[in-house]
Amino acid sequence: MISVLVTASDDGKALARLLTQLVPAAAEGLVREVAVIGGDEASRAVAEEAGASQFEAGAFGDALRRARGPWVAGLPLTALFAPGWIEQLTSHLARGEAAARLVRRGGFALVSGPEGWLVPKRLAGSAVAVEQDLQRLARRGGRALRILDRP
Repeated sequence: MISVLVTASDDGKALARLLTQLVPAAAEGLVREVAVIGGDEASRAVAEEAGASQFEAGAFGDALRRARGPWVAGLPLTALFAPGWIEQLTSHLARGEAAARLVRRGGFALVSGPEGWLVPKRLAGSAVAVEQDLQRLARRGGRALRILDRP
C-alpha cells in the first residue's frame, strides 16, 4: 500500500535501523516497497541487502514517479517508531483520510524533531516532485499521526 522514500546519507547504521523497523509493516502488506535516495557506499550496501530500490542523490522525482503504492511516505533517516505505529497507520489509511504529518508522540506540546509525511500518490504527482513540496502538502492538508518515538 505504501511506498516509502528515504533520503540516505553517510550513516549506514541509521539506514539499517530504519529499514529493520519497516520489516513488520512489509510482512503485513502495509509497506509495499522502499526507495533509498543517495547515500554513501555503506548506505548503498545496506539498501541492496534489504532489497530497497536505489536512486542517485538528487533523484527524488525519479523515485517518486516509480513508486507503485497508492500512498507515498517520506521518513527521516533517524526515525524511530512508537509502539502501535502499524495499527495507527493502517487505521488512518482505512478511513480514507488524506495527507498526514508523521510526528513524535507526546502530549499537546508543540511537536519537535524530525518529521515524516504521508500523501496519496495521486496528490504527490501534482507536486513539483521535490520532498519539501510533499512535506508542505502533508502539513497543509493532513493531520498529525503520532507514530514516531523519541530517541
